[in-house]
Amino acid sequence: MSETATRHRHLLTGLQPEPLGSYLAGLGLTRLIGEQADPTATAAWTPNGLAIETTVEDFAVWLADEYVPTPVLSPWNGGSGFGEKDKEPKRRIKQILSHPSVRLGPLRDAIAVAEQVTNKQQKGSWDKARVVQEFRNRCPDALLAWIDAAVVLADQQAFFPPLLGTGGNDGRLDFSTNFHECLIELLDVTDKGRARSLACARDLLTGAQAERLASVAVGQFDPALAGGQASSPFGAAGSLVNPWEYVLLVEGALLFASGTARRHQHDIGRAARPFTVTFSPDGSANGAVGEESRGEVWVPVWSQPCTLAEIRQLFGEARASWRGRPAQQAVEFYAATRTLGVARGIDEFVRYGLHRRNGLAFVAVPLERVHVCSRPEVGLAARIEDWVRLVRNPEASSAIGAATRLFDQAHLAYARDGGPTRLRDMLAALTRLEQAVGRSGRARGKTPVRIPPNARDFLAEFRRVNECSEFRVAVGLASCATLPGPAPGGSGKASSRTMRQILLPVDPADSAHPRGRWRDSPVVPGFGLRPLRQVLADVLAWRARTATEERGIEAFHGVPTFRHGIQVLAGDLHALARGQLDETALDLWLRACLALSWRNVSGRWSGAGPAALVPTLGLLHPLAAGLGDSDEPGKPKLGLGPDWAVRLVAGQVASVHLDAVRRLRQAGWDAVPSLDVPAVDGASVAAALVPRCSGWRWLMEHRFAVRIRAELEDDDGTDRAHRAERDDEINPHELAEEMS
Repeated sequence: MSETATRHRHLLTGLQPEPLGSYLAGLGLTRLIGEQADPTATAAWTPNGLAIETTVEDFAVWLADEYVPTPVLSPWNGGSGFGEKDKEPKRRIKQILSHPSVRLGPLRDAIAVAEQVTNKQQKGSWDKARVVQEFRNRCPDALLAWIDAAVVLADQQAFFPPLLGTGGNDGRLDFSTNFHECLIELLDVTDKGRARSLACARDLLTGAQAERLASVAVGQFDPALAGGQASSPFGAAGSLVNPWEYVLLVEGALLFASGTARRHQHDIGRAARPFTVTFSPDGSANGAVGEESRGEVWVPVWSQPCTLAEIRQLFGEARASWRGRPAQQAVEFYAATRTLGVARGIDEFVRYGLHRRNGLAFVAVPLERVHVCSRPEVGLAARIEDWVRLVRNPEASSAIGAATRLFDQAHLAYARDGGPTRLRDMLAALTRLEQAVGRSGRARGKTPVRIPPNARDFLAEFRRVNECSEFRVAVGLASCATLPGPAPGGSGKASSRTMRQILLPVDPADSAHPRGRWRDSPVVPGFGLRPLRQVLADVLAWRARTATEERGIEAFHGVPTFRHGIQVLAGDLHALARGQLDETALDLWLRACLALSWRNVSGRWSGAGPAALVPTLGLLHPLAAGLGDSDEPGKPKLGLGPDWAVRLVAGQVASVHLDAVRRLRQAGWDAVPSLDVPAVDGASVAAALVPRCSGWRWLMEHRFAVRIRAELEDDDGTDRAHRAERDDEINPHELAEEMS
């Protein structure tokens, strides 16, 4: 071909990325033009169809007059024309052998080799893998592409890429036989036959439907043309297809045979299938529960012109890498498209699910168009995936199976969409899965305790959106931890316990269990089964019982709340006590935060002041933090009463409030008295005392208490007057009524 030949740009509106048959036909035409007509031809996908720039002036004429078919034979399949009962397929083989077209010469040569192999197979009773291997050893080189696309041989086993069914067939439908039938019709050397071939080619390339379609089973490649029940106003209709579409889609499928050996290091059968992954749990919008699937094929779409050599390299590498290995599940493929794990130049993938529909037949269902984009935050999912793999077990309980499926769905949604909300849902589903494993004695015996990743990067991702009160409270709760104290018996020291190790059935790590170990039940049971405020009230009661075991507790007179954790805005905690937070959202955020480790993680919040205050909570927060006396720094700080948590849960809010007033008076503060009718229930107040509070001192000094000044011995009345002025400024009794 002359280098100065005129180049033509063809926009083929009939070849689109959907359905799968049309996409493969576009690949097939691109491959054939590059191999047989113009190696410099380029192809690119546009919104209006496939665009090919080449020296070929008329594709329809080239196909009808010059195209040489690639040999396609499947002698290992029944119904391929080489079995004793294959009457109709045998007739087509004989037609090809006697066909006058010289363009069928390579196919005739391959048929002779196939007959030799099948004769030996009938004498030796070979299995399918042996037939494939023997045929591959003896066949012409031109046939290797079809064999490698239909079957992957490894360790004397045959694996079948789902794009071509189970070795080039779908049940009793053999793709090679239909390929032969279409070739016989299209390569008719008569004038009438050539005219029909030319018309069918023009219909395919332009998207027109002027010429009569052929009654050929299209298989899984084009569900709209496959026929079957309810496919016609009159009931069932037969399968119809443009014969050129079928021929070209088979030719295009051969590109999926490239580069199989390079990926054998990862997985023998599965990794050898370009752009193919296992079936994902989300399925399709119109799918059925328990729908059977062979897997998914993600076909690449590119908008920049590429030569056949570049396209071969694209399919040969089939790069879709996640965590340094080829993607083997849909969720990993999504993650690869978000983290620069696919080849440069690919704009999007069309995701097809090969699902069983219409009886026993499989069809390629277009599920989604996945645009390639950079979302580095999706990489956070890699930090939690390994433990979930250890949980997967076909013998797991139904509860664990259901929790695993929920996690898989949330995991896929985050890999697909990214964003803080999806991340929250994924982590919350992970905590539910941990709880399900913890409830099963058999699962605990087989599954190690999960080591949570550090929360720092996750917290930064969460804070990319507007922070809500539920999120801030959840972070404050999840980051709470006790301080280590002396071990039982006085030797060494006991480990600290995080909120995760209080609400979930896990114990801290020790020398005998570096990962930690499972418990029969959580320290404070009921998370996820009882109202959250009741569970948190029980956490405060547990804290009151065990606080004396911490180091440094001698600096307190009473019981402080957790001394380690990220502080929560006072306004958020007052809203929690008043029941103004969305408890469902709070539960979801808390589950997400419990999936992480908050060790060495800090944070500060900014937000508006509280709109509605709870006087009792305002008096208890200073004591929960430890209220010291600035005049006597060595004096123990005042804390909560050891029984206050239990009394709050029992509804004794007024009496606890009175005790708090008395204790504050010991520290030199005159506090607001209790309301006749408490504004909130005691369990809500106890729940709001669990996390550490930010801003409690300002509220105490400006809203809930007045500093008591010592009166001097002289009679000048100076200090009394000053105190009277202060009392006029803030009167605790008037403030209490105002709060009501």
